[in-house]
Amino acid sequence: MSTPLRFLLAGIVLLVLVPVASSSPATGNEAVATRNPDSAGGHPPADGAYASEVPKGDMIENRDEPTLTAEDDEGSIPVAQELDFILGNGFRKRGAYDDSLKTVSRVDYYGTRYVGCEQYSLEIRTARPDRIATLVKTGGSSKFESSKSSKGIVIRGKPQGLAIEDERALLETFDFDTLVIELEKRKQVFKPLGMQKLPGTLTWKLGVDRPGGYRQILYVDSHSGDVVKSTIIDAQGGPVLDVAPHDYRSIEGIRVPFSTDYRSPDGTLLASDRIERVVVKRMRS
Repeated sequence: MSTPLRFLLAGIVLLVLVPVASSSPATGNEAVATRNPDSAGGHPPADGAYASEVPKGDMIENRDEPTLTAEDDEGSIPVAQELDFILGNGFRKRGAYDDSLKTVSRVDYYGTRYVGCEQYSLEIRTARPDRIATLVKTGGSSKFESSKSSKGIVIRGKPQGLAIEDERALLETFDFDTLVIELEKRKQVFKPLGMQKLPGTLTWKLGVDRPGGYRQILYVDSHSGDVVKSTIIDAQGGPVLDVAPHDYRSIEGIRVPFSTDYRSPDGTLLASDRIERVVVKRMRS
């Protein structure tokens, strides 16, 4: 066989063998899945479930309980035992955050409300049982005030970033206590709605009716027990406002969000509160 012919045949064999030897799609996919855990920082979900993201030591199982049906939401996962899981959340029990809050009579927040490029001095004063007063200084002698007390709701001035109906919804749905304390007092009024994967967080979803015909969908961080989102729905069933507390910190033995974002139903950011100082006052012993 001539030398050119031998080189030609060797080239054909090489072209045939190389793709076969280097092609292994199954191994490539497995390697990617191993190197890329889910966005929450845990292991890749098994069989499409997110249960592995919940700390195993905090999981509560009861095989006799029926599986709950999630709402008509693409991101919802039907699960059981949300209420018991939240009540038994080890993170909150180890920190005794909820028991500590039971001895608190008042919490005042001082910070700034941001609306687009504008910023306004903000004061929020909260007290038991469910009293809240918000003051936004809008420049000079102008200010916006809203409050909820045993005498009812009072709103004065022009709100910044939020509409009057948004401010009223916030007042009507305000609770001084945490969700855990609320569940201890009246567990039966909360409706479990399954689970929801939010960016970086797996949450439990709970529905609850509030005063003034409002309803809330609460999204509870499955690791910390903090409410990380609240969707307020009006009496007609229409969404009013999305409230997203975050940057939770431990202050005087309680959990406090130092940031809160307010969004319209279409996702538009309306305003953001950033807290710089928190004052906690406890009941006299």
